[in-house]
Amino acid sequence: MDYTQFNTQFDSQMRATWGWRGVIGYISPAVVLSYGAEYDYKFGQLGLGTMQITLGLVHATDDNLGRVLPGLDMAAKALADQGAQFVCLGGPPATLVDGVDHNVLIKKRLEEITKLPCTTALLATIDAFHALKMKKIIIVEPGSSDGLDIWAVRMKKYFEDNGFKVVNTRSARSKTTTLGKAKLPMDLPYNLAKEAILETPDADGIYMACGVWGGPPVVQRLEAEFGKPVVFDDTQCYWAAMKALNIRLPVKGLGKLFETM
Repeated sequence: MDYTQFNTQFDSQMRATWGWRGVIGYISPAVVLSYGAEYDYKFGQLGLGTMQITLGLVHATDDNLGRVLPGLDMAAKALADQGAQFVCLGGPPATLVDGVDHNVLIKKRLEEITKLPCTTALLATIDAFHALKMKKIIIVEPGSSDGLDIWAVRMKKYFEDNGFKVVNTRSARSKTTTLGKAKLPMDLPYNLAKEAILETPDADGIYMACGVWGGPPVVQRLEAEFGKPVVFDDTQCYWAAMKALNIRLPVKGLGKLFETM
């Protein structure tokens, strides 16, 4: 028997089997847009399946988050019941409301409900910073729908309370919804990050908040041009899932974080 041909056929069949390496459950506070789908496709080729549930958030205000977060328990249970092997709550604003310990409490709550390994986007971000040896951070974010920089301020405090130093922050200050952020020019997050890097060249890396703007091309360009790692929402959730599911598979083309596997 030609085992080379057999292995090729086997590999082809496995690639066609959804989630054969693992199934990730992802809870998005807001509506899931195209950049998430792009990553789903790329990780799908590696045998990682993704199930997503949205809590229906449109404007990320404290009042609106208070209305949608009660649906978190039901969403997590639904993902577990459908076969997820890992659950992540994305959307950093959802877990910035109640201080530094709130993410840990949510993680424990999700694990009690699902009986699965779980995390939040911010906890995964902290782990990613450690893996990439990022101590001095640049935050780049699109802004909040009320036009204030409240989320940037809260993120800065959260990271510094966890022992990191935020050396620069750039905000597009876009007064828009999630869909509106996805329609921002592709060069906007790139140029904001570039400005911050040139202003604070001693930064170890960049945290690009909000997973609906920028995307993989911006991450790759920034890393190639400036040699600094970029952690981009909510791809750190995929990375955390791969670690939790013991999938030690370095991935090229998705940023330096995935080369640490």
